[in-house]
Amino acid sequence: MNKLFEFKLKVLKEFQDKHPTSHVGGSIGLMLRGIDLQRDLMDSDLDITVDEYVFTEDNVDGLEQRSDGNDFDYCVKRIDNDLYTKIDIRVNPEPSFETVSYDGVSYNVSKVRDILFWKKKYAKKGVLKHVNDLITIETGVRPKEVEDEWFF
Repeated sequence: MNKLFEFKLKVLKEFQDKHPTSHVGGSIGLMLRGIDLQRDLMDSDLDITVDEYVFTEDNVDGLEQRSDGNDFDYCVKRIDNDLYTKIDIRVNPEPSFETVSYDGVSYNVSKVRDILFWKKKYAKKGVLKHVNDLITIETGVRPKEVEDEWFF
């Protein structure tokens, strides 16, 4: 495992220790469940859902409200030495997750059906990485990425 990915998992574990009903979804959540998207997850954000009845804005350092029209309410940027990751936070009334062990560490991970709901939503909006993720999950083979060289 490379240092950046180890950092992402460390940040995730620290967040979940402070917010025990939070759970990670997205590509990182699928990876923790053993689903190989056959792509580099180094640039993937930590997509976290928190329980609206437990979560408070006061206990997260560096919390920024999102106003860009995406499906997340907040984000937090974490930097340590030269390592960087972003946590996107969605507030939801229902903490729907399962505990998954990865490399001997337990993480709260969103249910697969919930992660796929959001992947399909973004794929319908034309986000290519999500389209390709769904094809990879269904077929076991990652589509070849289209290069936009003809623009230059």
